[in-house]
Amino acid sequence: MTRYISKRLLAMLPVLFLVSFVVFMLLHLTPGDPALIMLGEEATPQNLAALRHELGLDQPLPLQFLSWMEHIVRGDLGRSIRTHQQVLEAIVERLPVTIELTALAMLISLFIALPTGIISATRRNSFLDLFSTTGALLGISMPNFFLAILLIFIFAVTLRWLPPIGYTPIQKDLLENIRGMILPAITLGAAASAIVARLTRSSLLEVLSQDYVRTAQAKGLAERTIIYTHALKNAMIPVVTIIGLQIGALIGGAVITETIFVLPGVGSLVVDSIFRRDYPLVQGAVLFISIAHLFVNLVVDILYAFLDPRIRYA
Repeated sequence: MTRYISKRLLAMLPVLFLVSFVVFMLLHLTPGDPALIMLGEEATPQNLAALRHELGLDQPLPLQFLSWMEHIVRGDLGRSIRTHQQVLEAIVERLPVTIELTALAMLISLFIALPTGIISATRRNSFLDLFSTTGALLGISMPNFFLAILLIFIFAVTLRWLPPIGYTPIQKDLLENIRGMILPAITLGAAASAIVARLTRSSLLEVLSQDYVRTAQAKGLAERTIIYTHALKNAMIPVVTIIGLQIGALIGGAVITETIFVLPGVGSLVVDSIFRRDYPLVQGAVLFISIAHLFVNLVVDILYAFLDPRIRYA
């Protein structure tokens, strides 16, 4: 297992290098001058040139990229162009909000998806199956931003049950924190719950058609015992795979959700930095999200061995 993990960690390096290169080139080839944004339209050419030299933006792109990679190897993601704060420090400050949002969204999606998928598989072609399948299709099809606006209109504007935007730290007021995170978490977790529910249904249906399940039914075992003791664990392997992928998707999807609900997380930090052409912050945040995505996938692969004892990593 240790050798397998070491190989996977080494395999991440080319992926991270490619992500770094693509993000760097896309940002620097996008129209917009950070110096002009910082100094304003009335800035003189001399002041603009001096600021570009100070920020290192007057160097050729290959040299800028190599300089950035050199700092990354040393564990330094650089400093923000606008605030001069360390990029890693800025990400760590906003990380708890993104982690809380992602965790709540994942919990909500699993709370909805797993029972829905199990009921659909065990009550195939029933009204409940049709209802859950239609709901899953709507959940996958509906864009996050539209669902967010819809939830805000219903629960915040019309019913006035929940706040429309804003964030309250947990240490300040736990209840207000939960109330403020409900709508963003539902928005973010809706699509994930639909995907997990559909996969749970299809995977469990496939397992329920296996010979050992029919043998258990012939022996007179209770349906609940067959499903939860024998079938569900084997059906969970592809479900765990998609859950891992959805966690990565939730981290990326938090960019839009945090912006709509004005949450001070990593996602909103990325959006603000893009508008301000704060290259180091955008590059560092995207690289951080990519690393988190890769590590989630690694953890999912390791979980396979615990779900199925036949799986061994040489």
